[in-house]
Amino acid sequence: MTSILRSAIAAVLFGGFVTGFAAAQASRVPPAPPPNASHPLDRLPVAARIRVDSAPDWMAPTPGVLWVTTYRPGALHRIATRTNRMTASVIVGRDPCLGLALVAGVVWVRACGDGALVAVDTGTLRVQRRLTLPLDPQREGFMAASAGSLWVPVRLGADDSLSRGLARVDAATGRLVARIPLHSGSTTVASGFGSVWVAESSVDSVARVDPRTNTVVARIKVGGAPKFLAVGFGSLWVQNRADGSISRVDPRTNREVARIATGSPTRAGDLAAGGGAVWYSVDGAPVIRIDPTTNRVTHAYVGGSGADAIRVGDGAIWVADHEHHWVWRIPVAAVAGDAAGQARPSPKR
Repeated sequence: MTSILRSAIAAVLFGGFVTGFAAAQASRVPPAPPPNASHPLDRLPVAARIRVDSAPDWMAPTPGVLWVTTYRPGALHRIATRTNRMTASVIVGRDPCLGLALVAGVVWVRACGDGALVAVDTGTLRVQRRLTLPLDPQREGFMAASAGSLWVPVRLGADDSLSRGLARVDAATGRLVARIPLHSGSTTVASGFGSVWVAESSVDSVARVDPRTNTVVARIKVGGAPKFLAVGFGSLWVQNRADGSISRVDPRTNREVARIATGSPTRAGDLAAGGGAVWYSVDGAPVIRIDPTTNRVTHAYVGGSGADAIRVGDGAIWVADHEHHWVWRIPVAAVAGDAAGQARPSPKR
């Protein structure tokens, strides 16, 4: 995803972090991705580009519909996947910075600039409810829906600028059920395997939360500066921003079982699972495909700028091109065909 603080990215910070991480984890440095996996961006088989008035970012595909947010204005848009056309929009508030969650006919959007969790009816596209939460407007991440609740990264107090808490909100009533303390930099949440998972960036781990007790029951060590998460193929997948690798975690053992090199360190990015693969997106390499049967990169489309949000659904890969105000639709099957040189060049912008 586009980082709210992208202009603050510093090579010095990265260099020091990667050096320290490498020294501590030298035995676990993964092999480089195969050179034949790299393709120029103009070979990405884009079937359609859907124009969005402002910079698109967070997306959530559902059957027949792609939901997407924009920052200026802070809005939620509905795109019909049958026609690849935007059909409706609604203003939700400033800086929708923590993804989308769908529960029982409602799309939840975090308007971080307003400190609000906003509920939008999927049928009428009207705002049903606005809940005030201690959100951090300077940190993007992701919330999750599980066990009838929304799990939202929050500040623990007025003086907390490190996003050290996880709020559990009843999706039906809007009531705050629990607040769970975590390590700092805990801004990204996923649900799966009967648990809620939170990337704790400051300690290079993922916390596993039991929704029955609202407590952390395990912490799994992964790579440096973990952030975005995806669930699929019997595993939890974790983006490690320090070196761009992806950790694969076995939920049965609470252990990292593989670490996959992508050669794409980033302070932002995105991760998704579905369509037979794990998909990773960073600025300059907007589509990277990982085969979950081999734990290796099979495709990496390199080039361009301003596109680093990715989702999978309705037989397609969806990429948000923030810089040029497009949403790309790429057939999942066409990416596999590209390995044999069968794909056509993508349409020009």
